[in-house]
Amino acid sequence: MKEKRRNVLFFLKRNAVYIVLVLCILAVSFSIAFMVANQKSELELNNNPSINLPSDTPVTSPDDENVPVIKPIEFIMPVISPTAIGEYEETMVFNSTLNRYTAHLAMDFYAPEGSSVYAVYDGTVVSIENTFLQGTTITIDHGNGLFSIYNSLADGESVSVGQTVKQGDEIGQVSVTNRQEYKAGAHLHFEVKENGQFIDPAKYLETQEK
Repeated sequence: MKEKRRNVLFFLKRNAVYIVLVLCILAVSFSIAFMVANQKSELELNNNPSINLPSDTPVTSPDDENVPVIKPIEFIMPVISPTAIGEYEETMVFNSTLNRYTAHLAMDFYAPEGSSVYAVYDGTVVSIENTFLQGTTITIDHGNGLFSIYNSLADGESVSVGQTVKQGDEIGQVSVTNRQEYKAGAHLHFEVKENGQFIDPAKYLETQEK
């Protein structure tokens, strides 16, 4: 028995280098096999992502998202089928009533006296003024610094200050109360202010010229 044990020990000592080498090779082989198996498992998970989601996880698509749609402001015509339209002019033009040149920071809508005038957009009536030179003037606040101004209206009480109006509501009638332009005949003198500055109403107004 002792002789057999000595033979085994002698064999191990004599071949120790080879034994260690074999053990190292086996260890490396097991490591490589484990890595390959792990990578294969990860690839299968990536190719089937649904198995990573819990059953109660909602799956949404871009079509399901509530994306807000911003509607641009667009005015309607304040007078239906005017006979003529006087353009907005920042340069000096001749005013036959005043007999001098002046800027015309508005659009004039010519129509028979008494023709209806409509709110061009939703808003709130913030002022109603009646002066000797300009006649009756109604101003509507549309929010965000945007105002529409209706001048040369007939005297009346179609709306009141603080009243909310909708686009298309009648707010007055065409007249010749603007004594600064009475020689031009009955018309609506229509102005638009944005952030305190007069602007060309055509920016927001849909006319046949646009």
